[in-house]
Amino acid sequence: MNEVKITIVTPSYNRAHTLTRVYDSLKNQTFKDFKWIIMDDGSIDHTKEMVENFQSEGLINIEYFWNENQHKFITVFEGIKKVTSKYFMIVDSDDSYPENALQTLFDEVEKIKNQDEYISVMGLSQYTDGKIVGNQYPNNGFDGSIFDMRYKYKVRGDKFGIFITKTYQQLLKNFDYSPYKSKGYIPQSVFFNTYDADGVKTRFVNKVVRNYHLDEEDANSVSNTRWTGKNTFGLMEGYRSFLNSYGTKLFGYPKALIRNLVGYQVYSIINHRNLSEINKGLKYFKLLSILLYPLSYLYLKLK
Repeated sequence: MNEVKITIVTPSYNRAHTLTRVYDSLKNQTFKDFKWIIMDDGSIDHTKEMVENFQSEGLINIEYFWNENQHKFITVFEGIKKVTSKYFMIVDSDDSYPENALQTLFDEVEKIKNQDEYISVMGLSQYTDGKIVGNQYPNNGFDGSIFDMRYKYKVRGDKFGIFITKTYQQLLKNFDYSPYKSKGYIPQSVFFNTYDADGVKTRFVNKVVRNYHLDEEDANSVSNTRWTGKNTFGLMEGYRSFLNSYGTKLFGYPKALIRNLVGYQVYSIINHRNLSEINKGLKYFKLLSILLYPLSYLYLKLK
């Protein structure tokens, strides 16, 4: 068996009906030196039996772990702790990938000489009709921050890529995610805001490496449930993380500052936080928070 150069980490909860899509896509990859870790987040469907069928075919090196339900945010981190290869990818349980996706990402990340300064290479996603999700990166790609990608260059749409294991695991050691256990949906930005704001770089390349499927009727899809009432704590934390991570840099982006501060206040109110508690959660912008609070409260009441 060849050396494992990439580990695929897939969190899954009651996704037996979509995992075959991922499996078919992975087994058709031109790049073969990878392992697939499936982190079953307490599924009660036939996920386990389906994975055993995959394993019996012997086409892919597959490791399967079942845990009590912790939700995706925690499950992903637990899976990443199991990675021993140089690189890894977080692959959702309902997507597929062009046949050259792993090879493309491997080739691009290998081009980075000073990998200690980087955490990932991010490519593009496309819909099943071939249309790019959002838009492409400027300057035929660049090295920099996720913040600049979103707010300086105004690139939109879901992106996908490969991570440098050493960098990611070192950062994860210093990130306490225990407060988020049993809290439902938590956006991954709660983690990546911290390292992105600290200057850990990402390389952005204009190459399609993911097929994005719109499973609009799938009740277990995070894309379809993250804005619902049970996930308001995670939305509150996402806004708070953004504000606390990027801090005074946001004065240069007033629209982003106001939008995220109002978002933080609105979801804090939904989570029964008063103004004092809201400001206690902020490292910056406390005076602005006081001034904006009536607007946020009125917005929520009129929504």
